Amino acid sequence: MRITKVNIPVKPERKDGLDSIKMDRLESVVLLAGKNGAGKTRTLNRIFECFKNEKISNSRVEKARSETEIYQTLKDEVCNEGYKNYSEEQLQDRFKIFEVENLESYLEVAKKRLKKIENNAQRYQYVLEWNLVETDVLANQYTAVHFLPNPMDLIDPSELSQKTLRHYAMGINQASVQTPHQGVLVRIQLIQDRWFNATHPYTQIPDKEKAQAISDYERLGTLIRTFLNTDLERNIDNKATLFGFPLAKAKMSDGQKVLLQFCLAVYTQETTLTDMILVLDEPENHLHPSVVLEVIERIRKIVTNGQIWIATHSVPLLAHFDPSQIWFVEEGKIRHAGKIPEKVLESLLGSEEEVARLQNFTALPAQLAAIRYACESLVEPCTAESRPNDPQAIQVRVELLTKAGSEKIRILDFGAGQGRLLANLFDLEASNAEQLRRQVDYIAYDDFATDKESCEAAIAKVYGTASKRYYTDFTALFSDHDEESFDVVVMCNVLHEIDPKDWLGLFQPKGRISKCLKENGLLLLVEDHQMPVGEKAYQNGFLVLDTPQLKRLFKITEQDKDFGYSDQNGDGRLKTHRIPKPCLHWIDADSRIKALESVLETAKEQIVKLREADKNYKNGTLHGFWTQQLANAQLSYEELTTTAKPPSPHLDAVAEEKR
Repeated sequence: MRITKVNIPVKPERKDGLDSIKMDRLESVVLLAGKNGAGKTRTLNRIFECFKNEKISNSRVEKARSETEIYQTLKDEVCNEGYKNYSEEQLQDRFKIFEVENLESYLEVAKKRLKKIENNAQRYQYVLEWNLVETDVLANQYTAVHFLPNPMDLIDPSELSQKTLRHYAMGINQASVQTPHQGVLVRIQLIQDRWFNATHPYTQIPDKEKAQAISDYERLGTLIRTFLNTDLERNIDNKATLFGFPLAKAKMSDGQKVLLQFCLAVYTQETTLTDMILVLDEPENHLHPSVVLEVIERIRKIVTNGQIWIATHSVPLLAHFDPSQIWFVEEGKIRHAGKIPEKVLESLLGSEEEVARLQNFTALPAQLAAIRYACESLVEPCTAESRPNDPQAIQVRVELLTKAGSEKIRILDFGAGQGRLLANLFDLEASNAEQLRRQVDYIAYDDFATDKESCEAAIAKVYGTASKRYYTDFTALFSDHDEESFDVVVMCNVLHEIDPKDWLGLFQPKGRISKCLKENGLLLLVEDHQMPVGEKAYQNGFLVLDTPQLKRLFKITEQDKDFGYSDQNGDGRLKTHRIPKPCLHWIDADSRIKALESVLETAKEQIVKLREADKNYKNGTLHGFWTQQLANAQLSYEELTTTAKPPSPHLDAVAEEKR
């Protein structure tokens, strides 16, 4: 449930300094911003006083509609003599309503009924016209949970006497802004104790109490499982446990402690998550901004149909949300802040000068990120370490299994490094390692032997030995394995490290990659298209080619149905491109230049967008990435266009023949 509109008139008799409150098009999060004393808390209280005390339930509305309809019908019949237009059959139907047999009796009873309804007509009209706080649905019960989180250490139930236990536990019968954090763990222990006693085989507890105790415990357990992703359990000493430890020793973060308090708040209100409206009054007074955001985002993801109201003067908290969700409170008046964000900042910070200082300060992360990226781009790349559930390895696995089907395939990991790809494939198939060995014939190749020991160890872990599976020289590779014997060549985060001067020597018909692949073989290019770390892979830096650039490089068109790509997260960052061997042969000096021109065009567009975007660390990193792309592409472009030679007629003829 969500509040969609507020229309509360001013009440001079209240003398609380508030003007009328008019708000509409309210979203899932509503923020009331303003300095201390502006009226945020008073506005929040006024809204939820109306919501709680004057709300219009679905049943009341239905009754008001029904009674109003009856009133109008009787009025038309009695006062306006509408009965004269009724047929004999219709009159008989009307008589049955009051169980009378003639018109005189019906009119007499109808007049009495009309007079009785008239006494309530004004009340019914008020119900139908009430619009102080409107919601997206009418309900018979409305619940707003006022919650004041507290990250302090929660009291250990085992350290309290039974009398103190009960005192603390009963202090949170109704969650509110005064909810004592001392009672949280105590109350959880007592709820579990009641459940344990109710489920004991020798219990003498009445069935009704037993059912209630079980239901209460299951409801609390569901909330904890939902928000903390763990089960409420019990150890051998009859102590409630979370994450396998007694409650007070569960080593919860501040965010988890707050979420646990929130579970108790929702539990005591006996409301459902779907219908929940959460009210937070200046949570930054009690929590670090990062904890506040962690808790709010966790709640938002779960309470998808609910609403969160927050009164705050925290700039970090306001900055986390879209300006359309912010309402500005000043001197008891409220207005939408969408078009006046500067006014909000001035109110919170004190002056335009302070706002400018804040803007300079918040731009620092972007500046630092851009500087860091530029520095990294002067250093040679480091070998990527293997990590569990690597998303790029998952992409490669899907592609390889699709290519293999039920057959065994031979793959060449070109630029294998430490054998990260094989290690991750093995981890993904750990429960079925033997099938992986039978299905994938893995060969590693790297121009440099820097990580030979690590890579051979990874290979030996899977195949028992690295013999004839690791190479740093193509002569040795083709001495042990036939040319054109590989089904797939994988280049994982490798192409961006290869100087454009060497592209033709890799992919043209006599190139190293082409000589490896079978006629129906496939090149898998796997890249991070928003490299988070800069590097100097060769003299001119690095270049990451995305789909448009690869299509230009290999002259691929819509008719080349075997070409394709997958996007792991759907955000255009981690992509795998599938390039059939015949397409590789279409590369030439001219297509290489066109690919570089495409990089230049894209880099310029991205830099312009980023310079208009928010100044944060992420955008600073992206700006560093695209600045390097622009500079590196320009250096390679000038180098190749200055020294370019006409392409070989022989290679053009071969490429045309392959087409």
